[in-house]
Amino acid sequence: MSHDDGESPAPRSGALTYAMVMAEARRQAALPRPTARSRREADVRKVRWWRVGTLRSISGLSTLITALVFTCLLLAICLLAGPWILPDAWAPLVVSVGLALYGAYRLRGVPGETARTLARAACAPGPVPKRYAVVYDPPWGGVALLVLFPAAGGDDVQPDGVLELMPFPQPWLRFVGAGKLPADLSVEPAGNLELRGPADGLPMGVPWIDGQAYWPKRSYGPDDLMGQDGRALMARLLADATAEADAIDS
Repeated sequence: MSHDDGESPAPRSGALTYAMVMAEARRQAALPRPTARSRREADVRKVRWWRVGTLRSISGLSTLITALVFTCLLLAICLLAGPWILPDAWAPLVVSVGLALYGAYRLRGVPGETARTLARAACAPGPVPKRYAVVYDPPWGGVALLVLFPAAGGDDVQPDGVLELMPFPQPWLRFVGAGKLPADLSVEPAGNLELRGPADGLPMGVPWIDGQAYWPKRSYGPDDLMGQDGRALMARLLADATAEADAIDS
């Protein structure tokens, strides 16, 4: 997407519509991209939240478990090898214990509460139907955005929310720099979804598409889109959508 500071006026001084964002989403979906990084996770409605990879990563539990396993392995090596290995094992042991304490701190603090809040929201009753278009900021290598629209209305309806999504955690990085690749979603570039569980601190809720929850990192509700960050985001989306429309018209 275009990079601007949010200060310059949006092209045509118009407003985004469903038709414009849907066209941009389909254009981006056709761009050459690496293999999609997304993968299906456990259904949070059927399992405990800590069995969902993204929520486990958010909460710090993954860090805690990994550090504890590494600490136990180091201690076992020290017991088997004898005291002579302690000078070499001391530094990694301190690091692993520190990581375990950091993971425990996150689990008991805001990150852990965020993961639990997301899990509760995803399981909340009364889903709200929405239309969506998925775009990336910037189009290649950027964060995934779900631009939300009312389920009813024509192609000229304007967005009523934007969700910046967290990428799915990867079991390994296949090559250096893979962590910076786009968090491609294995969904249609535009379609319908269900939004569950709006709550304090989570104004837009958790979207479900084809039976899969997609976890929001940041939510822009109707009021947020009127703020400085929201206006800057909408200006970038509008710049790309109108630039593509101009290219098609010419």
